[in-house]
Amino acid sequence: MKSLFAVLFAASLSTEEIPSSTSYNDSEVISSVTTANPPAQKDQQATNILNAVTTTTKSRKTIALNFTFTVKNGDMKEVQKGDLKIKDNKYWYSIFGTTKISDGKSIAEVITEDKEVSISSANFNDPDEFSPQEMFTIYEKGYKYRHMGQKSDNGLTLDLIDLYPDADNTQPYRRVTLFVNAATNEIKKIELFHKTSAKVFSVTVDKAVYDTEMDDSTFECECERWPEDKGWDCDDQRNSK
Repeated sequence: MKSLFAVLFAASLSTEEIPSSTSYNDSEVISSVTTANPPAQKDQQATNILNAVTTTTKSRKTIALNFTFTVKNGDMKEVQKGDLKIKDNKYWYSIFGTTKISDGKSIAEVITEDKEVSISSANFNDPDEFSPQEMFTIYEKGYKYRHMGQKSDNGLTLDLIDLYPDADNTQPYRRVTLFVNAATNEIKKIELFHKTSAKVFSVTVDKAVYDTEMDDSTFECECERWPEDKGWDCDDQRNSK
């Protein structure tokens, strides 16, 4: 399975090329550096902010998010709503009519409309394996980054940090911009700029709830959860060769 960003990118991919557009308005930026060239190394201000983001994220026992996924390509705009729940190495998320669930050992893909479920073993040591926790830690390896100033948005002060992939980074993005809530050290929004097209993908956190109780049954990955006598077709691939 691919990363969250690869999944979202693939779901919205089209072949039409449209001239690129800017994702945020420079007039709204409170302070910024003047060059957009990739930095030679990681700058200290960005490092300090991202270290604070890591500390804040790792302190959360559980995370529940409502988010908006947007694709922009010139005048074209596609919007999808999604939900995400995280507890330790477990997750549950739903978008594009598909729900994916992991108990940390297995992954279930659920298509509710068709009543189809596929269960496979998880292998998070595989770089192509998916874990939505990476949405909060994408910057930790494979990127150089720079603080680009601050932006005011609906009463929030957001730090803008641009990430530029290292030469050996195989992600399909030429730049990633993080919008970090300066007061809480939480990522409010992520923008991803595709390498070879004008597409800009974004994930915006609409609502976040932390440290609430989540029953482990939320993350259960067994066919008994989707019984055949209720019309479900569950394919357990964990023991297949």
